[in-house]
Amino acid sequence: MQLRWLGTAGFEIISGSTSILIDPYLTRNPEAFPRQELRARDFPGANAILLTHGHFDHVYDVAELVEVSGAEVHASADVCHMLASKGVPWMRMRPHWGGEVDEVGPFRFTAVPALHVVFDARLVLNTLWKCLPRFIELARLGSMRYPGGQVLGWYIQVEGKRLFHLGSANMPWNLGAEVDVFMVPVQGRTDICEVAAELVRRIRPRVVIPHHHDDFYPPLSRYVDLGPFKEALRRMGLDVEVREPELNRLMEL
Repeated sequence: MQLRWLGTAGFEIISGSTSILIDPYLTRNPEAFPRQELRARDFPGANAILLTHGHFDHVYDVAELVEVSGAEVHASADVCHMLASKGVPWMRMRPHWGGEVDEVGPFRFTAVPALHVVFDARLVLNTLWKCLPRFIELARLGSMRYPGGQVLGWYIQVEGKRLFHLGSANMPWNLGAEVDVFMVPVQGRTDICEVAAELVRRIRPRVVIPHHHDDFYPPLSRYVDLGPFKEALRRMGLDVEVREPELNRLMEL
């Protein structure tokens, strides 16, 4: 099995001839770091797209990806309704509420109810100040056009491994299942490194892959140094392997 980070909360996971995408967001602005050269046309073989919520940095490219690949979209009912208004055919979408089990090729996956991270006042004020000069541009990507809707995590079983992906760093209840690889988001709060480390403490995986720490749409976003996240894990005494992903580079799992 191979996995590659596509930036933000996006991943491609490949097993044999089957490819699934999670939160694929490719159309970053020119100032984004790192720069993403891949586009929807580069994923003609995608078989399924799993979405955690409806914000633009998780779903913006989904309509084009479905057109290119014919992939089936798995998301909350709220997000499916929103995507239908963006041109995604209903026949290519499967709504989830949490607990449903689906299979695509060797992949078996379950939607897990989650929540969106709660932005803290300091981060909100700093971000608003930076965004004022580009308010009209950024308003087109806001929650009026891309509402988050019900938030989901995805529990994925493939090749004897158990993976768990969160697209936003908030799940106040326990997963109640064993996890080998946890894809944890590190974005959305000034204390996000501690928040993400606490999620790792509760999930107790063998391997952690941090994501969403990139500067995906400046000035709306910021780069998050993963050093404090790793230090928080050490402080908590967690014996876990941290595999920091490189954009678009395949890693073996």
